[in-house]
Amino acid sequence: MSWARYFKLSSYGVIVSGYIAIAVTGAVDLFSLSLFGAAIFVSWFVDTASLKRRLPPWVLNSLVTAYLFCFLCDYFLISRSFVISTIHLAFYVAALKILTRFSDTDYVYLYCVSFAELLAASTLTVDITFIITLVVFLISSVSTMILFEMRRTHARVLKEGRLRPFVTSDGAGGESMELFASFPALSMTGITLAMTLLIIFVAIPLFLLLPRVALGIYSRPPGKSRMTSGFSERVELGQIGTIKESDAVVMKVRVADPFPPLTGILKWRGVALDRYDGRSWSRSWVGRSRIAAERDYFRLERSIQGTQILDQTFFLEALSTDVVFASHKVLAISSDLGFLQRDSSGSLFTIRHDAQKVRYRAVSDITPPDSDLIPAQMAPIPEAIRSTYLQLPQLDRRIAELAREVTTAVPHPYQKAIVLERYLRNSYDYSLELKGSPHASDPLAMFLFDVRRGHCEYFASAMAIMLRQLGIPARLVNGFRAGEYNRLADAFVVHQYDAHSWVEAYFPPYGWLEFDPTPPDPSRSRSGLARLFETVVDAVSLWWWEDVINYDVWKQFRFIAATRSTVNRFQHGLNDWLRAEYARLRAAGERHSLDRMMPGLVVLLVCLVAVLGISIYLRVGRKSSGLARLRRVFYRFVFPREQHRLITICYREALDILQAWGLSRAQGCTPLEFARSLRHLPAGVPFEELTNLYNRVRFGSSWADSDLGEAEGLLNSLRSSLRSK
Repeated sequence: MSWARYFKLSSYGVIVSGYIAIAVTGAVDLFSLSLFGAAIFVSWFVDTASLKRRLPPWVLNSLVTAYLFCFLCDYFLISRSFVISTIHLAFYVAALKILTRFSDTDYVYLYCVSFAELLAASTLTVDITFIITLVVFLISSVSTMILFEMRRTHARVLKEGRLRPFVTSDGAGGESMELFASFPALSMTGITLAMTLLIIFVAIPLFLLLPRVALGIYSRPPGKSRMTSGFSERVELGQIGTIKESDAVVMKVRVADPFPPLTGILKWRGVALDRYDGRSWSRSWVGRSRIAAERDYFRLERSIQGTQILDQTFFLEALSTDVVFASHKVLAISSDLGFLQRDSSGSLFTIRHDAQKVRYRAVSDITPPDSDLIPAQMAPIPEAIRSTYLQLPQLDRRIAELAREVTTAVPHPYQKAIVLERYLRNSYDYSLELKGSPHASDPLAMFLFDVRRGHCEYFASAMAIMLRQLGIPARLVNGFRAGEYNRLADAFVVHQYDAHSWVEAYFPPYGWLEFDPTPPDPSRSRSGLARLFETVVDAVSLWWWEDVINYDVWKQFRFIAATRSTVNRFQHGLNDWLRAEYARLRAAGERHSLDRMMPGLVVLLVCLVAVLGISIYLRVGRKSSGLARLRRVFYRFVFPREQHRLITICYREALDILQAWGLSRAQGCTPLEFARSLRHLPAGVPFEELTNLYNRVRFGSSWADSDLGEAEGLLNSLRSSLRSK
């Protein structure tokens, strides 16, 4: 590649990276982006210097001056935004410059415009695409600055006459700098990448250590605000057609103790709807009460009903709703939201965030109800609940007859709800294709007796209405399923197609309990490569949001404190070792020359490397059986008289093995309860025996010498049973 072509390619890298950075924000209209993109594309193939020589200067000046009127119209009538109208102006002038570029000044102007576009993009979005364009801009800028300085220096030397023209009998192509050798494009690329990496490595410590300052930017995602498909504060039934699903990401949810078996249980509750008019659901009362913050949390409940407490961290994209999502039953919401309201149905609301992302924590009690605690006879229902959640419009009488027929064999109200939920799941099919029927005037009758197929809103509506006809207060809830668990991101990724409707029914003493009568949604087919790519993108996006964008002063303090503590421990350890070594050498009467100290320093370096390797190994050693055995040998050598440490290591290793097979201990579950829950599996027998041995040795007062061999044997049996599964 010639010098001129490499310089042009590098310069276009700077220009195009700024253009892409501003384009992916979604703040600039498609028409302006298309015009500027077309100008960049055409300028690559056109002789811009010849074009500028043909155009008189007054023509270009007139074109720039004429756009000032367009700028005023854009600012006051079209975009009504100074930032957007200024970006349009920069695009227009840059398009003229790139089509008529001739001198170094033209290039400098285009570089400045690209840098301004990058700065504007940094205030308009915090998406991961920005860092990609920033890296491209850095690489291109480093290369361009080097080449630009070479070009300017060469031109100055020629002008001063210090470089005389070279005369040759053969024709010589390219720039005068390439007469004796071709331009080393590969070496130049390597130098550029090395300098860019050096800049990034220098910038990372500065990012971690510089004081955190709020610059007032808003966290806007790329593109327009996302509409929550399938989620609204009103549900319409009876429509005909096919529902189009969207795979856009709505939120990511990280739980404190992630265990994939909860994927089919967890739901992110949004809003409850209580009024049904025969065709649609809505809220009869829209009044809200504001919740006062107590330090770091909005406290919603003063007591809990169970022991299974779920700590959730939500990362919401910009959504056109003010609803706060969390798993039912919510105990507290972090004060990150700044403002929180609650209505009579327990739905939570905050300030609309259709132009920014939102991050908050929620704590919920997900303990399942104990049916033995629910009385067989319904307790007196409060009048406020009875008048609201037993309301019924004029419906097809066959719906009430079907509800009584399905539940006539069970007298217990709670069991009636269970039977009705199971009946709808097993007797009807899930479908996104909605068809009509002779009973289209009554959507529920059409679903139950004619079509017998529908989406979640039909299933939830049918169960809620049939429960009301049985005298059980019920309401419809809109929200999202748990989503797909991303192991790399350690979070649930929720898409728009995870929007869902289910039922809440009132049963004292628990209050409102969840029921989901919708059959499982057919799995969406994706290739392994597409799934892997999506997993990596979601994980990187979550890391970028959590550890870069939300790197606040408190995270900085924790990082600095941890670094300082590590350095202090290393310094104290090194000083102690040097003092001991000095005392030993002095007692032996040896001279403390550098050559005598070198063996000790070498030993110190080897020890440090060994300690680092052992630390990494002890953290990941349980992941493979071979490393795990070496780990136990190490602990046996270090702690020969502490038998309970080795037994504990075997038990933790067994937990890691089970977790790799999707069997994790729930929060609040004791080791023995967890072991008994696995009795039905082949691996349950050795694991229960190992758990009993662990409890006896860990919490008992004595142990036998044969306990370690027995624990290792049970661990091997556990591995064998899982492999043969």
